[in-house]
Amino acid sequence: MRSSLNEAHISGAERLVDGEFVHVLPELMLQAISSYKIPDKIIISVDAIEPSSVIYTRSLDIKTIESSSPEDSAKISADILNENGVSDAAIEKAFYLLRTGPSPAGRNMRGAIIMDAATGERMEPDSSRGIRVSRIDFTVNARNSLEKGLKERGIFHRRVIDAIAIASKVADKNESIAELCRSDDPEYTTGYVASKKSGYVRLTNMKEKGNPIGGRVFFVNRQDLNLEEYIYYLEKQPVIIDRPGE
Repeated sequence: MRSSLNEAHISGAERLVDGEFVHVLPELMLQAISSYKIPDKIIISVDAIEPSSVIYTRSLDIKTIESSSPEDSAKISADILNENGVSDAAIEKAFYLLRTGPSPAGRNMRGAIIMDAATGERMEPDSSRGIRVSRIDFTVNARNSLEKGLKERGIFHRRVIDAIAIASKVADKNESIAELCRSDDPEYTTGYVASKKSGYVRLTNMKEKGNPIGGRVFFVNRQDLNLEEYIYYLEKQPVIIDRPGE
């Protein structure tokens, strides 16, 4: 599902289901109209996937850090990214783009930035669109278990479920060093840093409430990186999470 208003992207979502898919359509429609803006266009497309092509994996462990301000959150995020091998130059560039708007026009993008973790150079082919992680979902049991755990800790939100799925798929790829995300929803101020090493680390107060600018940055190890294969994996490789993290 993809929703937009005046041709500007608002929200997106998807599900990987076995056979019958009609039952998930109301869920996708509700998600489309529950965003911070009411879209004027909603597109739902259906693609068939070969079951044998699906990769099964475990979701990242989840940790929450309470930060006092966007500045505090940025410092904590930078420390985590440094620990994962992201350079100061790349961190500074990533935060600048997520604060000012990741597209060349200073606006949000549908997809994410791919950035060289050493130099901060952007590597996605289209810097107006970015790379959108797709074909990722949970098994019913894994989704239910994750939702139950999040609700017990008072941190359940649809965005958390979606973000954990994306972060887990990205982190599974060896070329991925880490990920930085700041929501483009003006009412949702919690962001995250994620990696295979650190897990999925939620950071409160990553931005001021009411700020509509955000996005994702995937930091990669450029050495031995096949960019076309990496993008294909993110956009086309079906991945299903069948084991929830801690």
